[in-house]
Amino acid sequence: MLGVILILAVLLVWNLMGNKGENKNSAEGAASSSSAPSDGGQPSSTSSSSATGRGDHKCDVPVAPDKAFSGEVPSDYQFKTSAVGIVYPVSASVGPTYTPAVAGYCFAHNPAGAAMAAVQITAIGGDSRASEAEMKELLSASAGEGFHISVAEPVQNTRVAGYEIEQYSPEQAKVGVVALVTPKGGGEQQALKVTIPVVWENDDWKVDVKPSTLKPVLVTRAPEQVFKANGGKS
Repeated sequence: MLGVILILAVLLVWNLMGNKGENKNSAEGAASSSSAPSDGGQPSSTSSSSATGRGDHKCDVPVAPDKAFSGEVPSDYQFKTSAVGIVYPVSASVGPTYTPAVAGYCFAHNPAGAAMAAVQITAIGGDSRASEAEMKELLSASAGEGFHISVAEPVQNTRVAGYEIEQYSPEQAKVGVVALVTPKGGGEQQALKVTIPVVWENDDWKVDVKPSTLKPVLVTRAPEQVFKANGGKS
C-alpha cells in the first residue's frame, strides 16, 4: 500500500506543477469514476498576448452581492482536458474568463474564484503547449521568482473531483483540491488532495506557492464541493 501511495503522490506532483520531466527551456468523491467529457469549457480566444500570458487584458469578473463569500461549485462548469491528460472544470461565470492560449486568467473575486484558480493549476502545470511566460502569469510575484516550466508525463483516467475552501479572506485563500488519480500501470483509482494557497494580486487570483513545496495527501472522503463527472448545468 505504501508503494502505491508513493507512486500516486509522485504522479500528482508531476502533473500539478511540472516538477518532474523534461525542462522546457528550448469526488463525485473518492468512489467516483474519472470519466468525463474531454473538451468542454468556453473556447479560447485569440490574442497577441497568448505566448506571454494575460498581457494588458483587464480582469473584471462580476460577482453578485450574495456570492461575495460563496465557495459553491459554479453551476455552469464544463470540462476540459489538459495536454497532460487531466480532466478539469472551467466556468464562464467564475473563471477563467480569459483564455488567450493554454492558461486561463481572470477569476471571480470570491472563494469560488479562488478555488477555480487553484483547480486550473493542478491540471495544466507541466502542459507541453504552454509557454513559460503564460504559466508564470498564474503565479504570484514571489512564487514566480526563478520559476521554470517543466513538461509533465501524460496520465490516464485522472480528473479534478472537487475542492474545499480551507481558509478565505478577500486578499488570500487556501484551497484543498482533490484529484482522482489512476496509478501508473493501472490499478484502483485513489483520491489525493493538495492544498494550494492563492493571493489576490493584479486583480486576479494567483497561485502563491513554489512548485517544490506542494505535498499531496491521500484522502478517503468526498470533498465539500464536488464536480460531477457529467458536468454542471448552465
